[in-house]
This record gives sequence, C-alpha cells and structure tokens, in this order.
Amino acid sequence: MRKLLILLICVALLLSGCSGGTGSSQTEPGFGGNVIRMGIKDLGSVDIRLFDNDSSEAYNLFLEKIEDGSYKGASVSAVIKDYLFMVRAAGIPADTEAREGMRASELFKRDPESEVYPIYGSVVVSENFTADGSFMIITSSKENIKEIEDMLHYKGLTLSEYLLNAYGIKLNEEELDIYREEGGAPWLYGVYPCIGQVFGGMELIERILREANTADDSYRPVEDLVISDIEIAR
Repeated sequence: MRKLLILLICVALLLSGCSGGTGSSQTEPGFGGNVIRMGIKDLGSVDIRLFDNDSSEAYNLFLEKIEDGSYKGASVSAVIKDYLFMVRAAGIPADTEAREGMRASELFKRDPESEVYPIYGSVVVSENFTADGSFMIITSSKENIKEIEDMLHYKGLTLSEYLLNAYGIKLNEEELDIYREEGGAPWLYGVYPCIGQVFGGMELIERILREANTADDSYRPVEDLVISDIEIAR
C-alpha cells in the first residue's frame, strides 16, 4: 500500500509538470525555432532563439528585416541599466515614428494562449518596430523585480495592483512568479510581442550596460555601438 501511495504521488507530480519551479518554458533549450547570431562590432556576439507563438506577424517581419540586411551596420540606439538594450535598423533617423495604426501595441495582438513572457533576456519589438525595425533585449533581473516589489510594499501596494492600476495589465500570482524567478518587464506583457530569447551572450549585453555612457534622457550611447551583422545560424 505504501509503495502504491508513493507511486500515485509521483504520477501526480509528473502530471502537474514536476518542474520544481515556476520559470517560463521559453528558456528551455528545445523551445523556439530559428537561431540568430547578432554581432556587435569589436565586442562579441549574442545568440538568440526565435519563436513565433506570441505574434507571427511581428516574427515574420523581423525575419524579413534580418534577411534583407536591415540590421547590418545598425546602431545600438538605447541602453538602460536594469531595463533594456535597444537596436534600431540601419539608416533610419532617430526621430522616425510609426504612423497611427501601425504602432506595435496597436498592430500586433498577443495570442491569449501564448506562454511567452517578456522575461530577462527576451527579445521584444518596440513601439516603432514597423517604422524603424527597433527591438529590445530585456535586462531587468529578478533582483530588480524584488526591489520594485519592496518599494511597492512600502507604499502599501502589491505588484499585481501596480501593474493593473498603472498599465492596465492583469497578471495572476502564477504569472507574477515567473518574473520573480526569471526577472523581466511584466509591464510590457501583452503590449509588445516577445519574439525571441537570448541564450548566449547576455554577459556581453550586461557589460555594455555597465560601461556605456549615455548622451541624454534618450539613453543613446555616446560611443558608437554598431551591429556588424545579424544572421540566421540555423
């Protein structure tokens, strides 16, 4: 009887996931499809695994821009410690804005069945993606999420209440636990599609964030940071 009870417990754990954690599956090696390598001139490269289950339209447009060479010679347009690393396509003026109806938050609708989240290391398209090809790598860590929660607690707010009141984003505790474990930007969830996940080279991104000097409130790096190429590795 005892052996049978242990067996039933093990089966229940397997059926419930038996993962031992609440992290997002998008960080697992088998998740996603195409792998791209983004080279940063004179510094190194970043490997990104792409997936299209959040917004296939954004995914397809990103692939088109990679294949037509839009990012070769592109600039790193913004670096914000504990938040993001942003790239804009080559030859696009800094003040280019997507026209009404073509902004990412308006054009790309998140798949309600998607299990993709803007966690630490995620690649997320920006608001002006259709106009300037800009995308972001999220760099907000789980320590940053904890600091935000501690600050909100001091003000008598929960993270859930803050996201709902400030951004209109409703997340349950299970979803919030993903950000607590992985880091990320929960305030972007459902706003901009998440099209990939960095699985190699985040240490380079973090080093750039630590060392880069920014010009003004635009967070544009003073020194030129150039994307030498983005290519599909496999």
